[in-house]
Amino acid sequence: MPSADLAIEPLDPSRWAASYEVTRVVFGAGVDPAVSDAERSILEADRVLVATDAAAEGSPVVASTGSYRFEVTTPGGGLLDCAGVTNVGVLPTHRRRGIFSRLMARQHDDLAAEGLAVAVLNASEAGIYGRLGYGMASRFHSVRVRPRAGFVHPAPQRRLQHLRSADARDVLPPLYEGARRGRPGTLSRGDAWWDMFVGPVRMWKGGGHHEVVVAHPDDGDPGGYALYTATSDELDRIRLSVREVVAATPDTHAALWQYLLGVDLVDVVEASVPLDDPLLWRLADPRALGVHGERDFLFVRVLDTSAALAARRYRTDVDVVLDVADAFRPNGAAVGRFRLQGGPDGASCVPTSAEADLALDVSALGSLLLGGADASVLAAAGRITELRTGRLDVTATAFGSSPLPFCATNF
Repeated sequence: MPSADLAIEPLDPSRWAASYEVTRVVFGAGVDPAVSDAERSILEADRVLVATDAAAEGSPVVASTGSYRFEVTTPGGGLLDCAGVTNVGVLPTHRRRGIFSRLMARQHDDLAAEGLAVAVLNASEAGIYGRLGYGMASRFHSVRVRPRAGFVHPAPQRRLQHLRSADARDVLPPLYEGARRGRPGTLSRGDAWWDMFVGPVRMWKGGGHHEVVVAHPDDGDPGGYALYTATSDELDRIRLSVREVVAATPDTHAALWQYLLGVDLVDVVEASVPLDDPLLWRLADPRALGVHGERDFLFVRVLDTSAALAARRYRTDVDVVLDVADAFRPNGAAVGRFRLQGGPDGASCVPTSAEADLALDVSALGSLLLGGADASVLAAAGRITELRTGRLDVTATAFGSSPLPFCATNF
């Protein structure tokens, strides 16, 4: 297809169905108007870009991408405005023509013009986004836990309440807000997200009916909640699937998990948890928990190095000069030499002409940003080059995070 026949432009709201059809075909989703409507409620039309084929009758939509506006928690509890890139796809009839790269280039330019320092995404194919500058920034464990597994120390007594998710719409948001600064990688959720999240439509972004157990705030503890479903198979074996556990403190975390493992008649409890989740270490029998998978979740794309690195805190004091390359956006604000001065109380990051201590690609910087990757490991993998002896270890220590990043918002 000649380049002149391809137009990349913001979505005309009247063509929402055509844009969603690209998503349906690419991701293999069933045709369900309710799912499309739920998606439309959280994805603003002016944040969607489409590619149309002017050479075909009616200039059909052949590719699309969109983004949500989020805040992402950074190490130390800071909040950074970001774009959550979603619904990226090109129809099979139009692949291998450069449409994907052009569409993403336009999107990144628009996000940078909006003043956003980073974009994040869940990658359906992890191998294709590295060349666009995205770095794998968080991973999680899929676990199965034996019901009624005992704890080394019983959980503190908490006032718990059971709700259906449809009745918890106004209860959950303040509990989530009370906890989200405690874990890097956590994304904000606006009203439209909560309407979808606890609404009746089950879609790949996490909606549908759930059971809810709430730990109400108590003596300064902001409280928390767990979302789960319980389903049975043809042999009446009950599987309890935990959608998320949100807890601002270890005591609330323990109380919620003690409840989940104590639900009667359950044969297995399944969940996705952070790599450093304390549940394993709570169990009197650690073999009651089995890790049945580990996979990536958030990928981070830095658009503005100065703003991104200044938005987080660092485990130890650091003064380092980074030389950042970005082949996909060579003229963007992520490129250049930057002096980072930071510590537990905050940071500054400014362009500099000083001699560089470390050289790295923008994708490696994305992996480092939330504290989920070790700079020493990235260097061993050839992703970071140490230019001044001793600066790698200092940087690796400073960029580390406890807790590790985790995100339970599927987008």
